[in-house]
Amino acid sequence: MRAPFLKVYRAYGQLLLGAAVIGGIATFLMMWVIDANVILRKLFNWPLPAGVEFSQSLLTISIILPFAYTQLRRDHVRTTLLVAHFPERVARILHIISLIGGAVLFACLTYAAYRYAMRSFRMNEMVWGATIRFPLYPAKMAVSVGALLITIQFVLDAILLSFFPEDDRATNSPEAIEGEVHV
Repeated sequence: MRAPFLKVYRAYGQLLLGAAVIGGIATFLMMWVIDANVILRKLFNWPLPAGVEFSQSLLTISIILPFAYTQLRRDHVRTTLLVAHFPERVARILHIISLIGGAVLFACLTYAAYRYAMRSFRMNEMVWGATIRFPLYPAKMAVSVGALLITIQFVLDAILLSFFPEDDRATNSPEAIEGEVHV
């Protein structure tokens, strides 16, 4: 049971790495869109059509898609002032409870964001840019995808910490995520 789960966990980590790379590419594209918009506006008095709207959509993608990868790497901000003084078993149980709570919270967010994105898609929701209409539903769908990814990651982390606590740190090191360490 341990080996198949760790294989799934690592494979999902690779998927999350891909989502984080997409978020990084979106950040890079957003930088170029903003720069092009500023340069065209200042030098030629010609703003990039839908530049602001496109950069807002890219911002959504660049924030939400890497969330789950950050959770996988344990890079989110955590406050451990009290938990650091608890016995290891109690701290682990509290951590599992917080992971399950995070999974429930993000599952609700996934459901709500999906419904909101589908409604936006069905009505072909657009925002008017300076000269063109720009669709809003792709960014809304990205929110539901990102929320789903972190929901699954919370569930996998809760399972890992509950049944295989000895593998928790080794599985989430950068080398293990990139497939270089085999536990």
